[in-house]
Amino acid sequence: MRCKIGSLVVLAGATTVLVACGGGKVVVVPPSTPIVATAPVNPTSAVVVTVPATPPPPLTAEVASDTPGSDYVWIKGYYNWDGSRYHWVPGSWVRMPNPGSTWVPGHWQPTSGGYTWVSGLWR
Repeated sequence: MRCKIGSLVVLAGATTVLVACGGGKVVVVPPSTPIVATAPVNPTSAVVVTVPATPPPPLTAEVASDTPGSDYVWIKGYYNWDGSRYHWVPGSWVRMPNPGSTWVPGHWQPTSGGYTWVSGLWR
């Protein structure tokens, strides 16, 4: 399966399973092969959306599969706003754009009137 998450394209095996548990937890059962995404691309223009609802705390039950290589970094999942509610975007392995690159995760930034998503980036 191929899906676009922000500026990431995620390729997931058909054996990836999301299991909903009590208390709003989601457990990601890794497939037999790692989930891999290409390096995020910095858009030339960004759309800024202010969300009125407080984002849920990140899920802690997410499990990374085995790394596909030493030049990959596990990027944790996050909550995305779809226009009416938050939904969980699972983590994935992403190849570093350059050796020694460091991923700075995205986050929800409190602003007047709600929260704004600050995209992750490579340093």
